[in-house]
Amino acid sequence: MTMKKIAGIITVGALLLFTLTACGSSNSSANAASAEEETPAAQAEETVAAGTEALDTAAADTTAPDGGSVLVAYFSHTGNTEEVAQMIAEYTGGDLAKIQRASEYEDLEAEAEAEIKDGVHPEITVSVDSIEEYDTIFVGYPIWWDEAPAMISTFLADNDFSGKTVVPFCTSASDDIGNSLHIFSELCPDAEIAEGLTANNPEDIEPWIQSLGLMDVTQAESETEVQTGSVADAENTTASGGTEEAGAGNILIAYFSVMETDGVDTVAGASRVATDAGVMGNNEYIAQIIQRETGGDVFAIETVQEYPTTHDALLEFAYEEKAENARPELATQIENLDSYDVIFLGFPNWNADLPMPLYTFLETYDFSGKTIIPFTTHGGSGFSRTIETISGLQPGATVISDGLSISRNSVPEAEGEVVDWVNSLDLNVE
Repeated sequence: MTMKKIAGIITVGALLLFTLTACGSSNSSANAASAEEETPAAQAEETVAAGTEALDTAAADTTAPDGGSVLVAYFSHTGNTEEVAQMIAEYTGGDLAKIQRASEYEDLEAEAEAEIKDGVHPEITVSVDSIEEYDTIFVGYPIWWDEAPAMISTFLADNDFSGKTVVPFCTSASDDIGNSLHIFSELCPDAEIAEGLTANNPEDIEPWIQSLGLMDVTQAESETEVQTGSVADAENTTASGGTEEAGAGNILIAYFSVMETDGVDTVAGASRVATDAGVMGNNEYIAQIIQRETGGDVFAIETVQEYPTTHDALLEFAYEEKAENARPELATQIENLDSYDVIFLGFPNWNADLPMPLYTFLETYDFSGKTIIPFTTHGGSGFSRTIETISGLQPGATVISDGLSISRNSVPEAEGEVVDWVNSLDLNVE
């Protein structure tokens, strides 16, 4: 059977990957650290890799309908808050201002938490010279340790907000904005502090801005257009893991994903990615991109046993499963395996190995004569020896050795990498 490689560019709408918990003090910043996503049990140690946020900040010159100009200032560690800020700027016609720490954290968790506890104001940079011309200033940040990051305190302390309206917003995995709001009354005593928003759901943003009386109708219509055509429009899988026809019927994209609900960069970092299609596991997110590029069918590998969703509990559970050489019972089955020639197989690297449900999966089905193309998310170990393990479990299959390996801290920005990789593959199968 011959398959055509379908090339295309995916528009993945509003990645809202949510964050830690911290706070701090003093002037301006150019680079922000980028946290590693906490894929459960990928390694015994939790690691947080520093990196540079490389997202563009586009600004609009239009003003809010009340005639006062709007600034949307934000600090974003992994891009979640930046995405919300961009939506707010579109809805209000405001300008964007990126707040960054002047130097990268060497040890993100230790230093960021200490800044909060000690009330340190780190030096920052802001992509606007002055806030003086603005009447309304949105201030956005991730929740770190139930507080705003220290860079927000610096921004508030360094500027005069007298007579202005300050509107807080945050992204967070579980905590709401409430406990972080004290810094606004403390550091902006002469400003009007408007009702803030925990922006975990993009659908909450427009009505919130409307309630503030800051909606720019033209910009709102534009934003609505931007959000169409995303992953949400292309879901071809059922929640139970069943598959639906999606064009290239001889490609199956099977994946295993567990979404944590706590830890560093929780929603994204804890093996979750939030998009306008909803919250997805990292490997589910990658699988959806592959599906859009190939037109294949998506299959979720799910187990009867539910996995813990908190990091420590999941880490311990995964270690125990591996120690027992367990074979978790699968809750989903492939009903039409014979119709597939190519199997993309996605999984997190747990303990430098396949998750134990993958052993069950690979021992349940015979992929002889088929091509298996692995992809994985990891905390620094890459594939380890998982490709060799897959080959050993499926000796009759062709297992591609140059699969896609993505560091867990890079998943939110990995769309282009996934697209390029898929389109580089020779998917012509006899």
